Amino acid sequence: MTDHSRTTGMGLWTDANEMFLASKHLATDKRFEFSQPLYFLLGHAIELSFKSYLLARGESLERLKRIGHDLNVCLDEAEKAGIVDLVHLSPTDRALVTLMNRSYKSKEFEYRVTGAKSIPFSADLIGLLERILHATRALCSKSL
Repeated sequence: MTDHSRTTGMGLWTDANEMFLASKHLATDKRFEFSQPLYFLLGHAIELSFKSYLLARGESLERLKRIGHDLNVCLDEAEKAGIVDLVHLSPTDRALVTLMNRSYKSKEFEYRVTGAKSIPFSADLIGLLERILHATRALCSKSL
């Protein structure tokens, strides 16, 4: 049985940051510019960056699990909980998350789906993640 009391905002933040760093590394190699592993890591880092903030703000792990892998819901919940007091999230940022969510939520980066996709540039997602992770680190570190 899992001991949920051991999961902290900082733990989720650390996982988000490690996925972010791995994605930055992959993005430096042109062979992976639009690869599924790169976009899976970016999507999961976005999901966990918002969920780490929510957990640090007192949201339950059970509630985070019910949110699932919907990046739009993660963003909405983080905004309701005040993340905008720490980091400015523009309409362009919301559009990036929404565009990414189309393929991420349906797990198209985990299980190959053929055909054309519309996805954001990885550099734009990396910039968004840098800002979110930088802004939320101090709050999440207090949740240890």
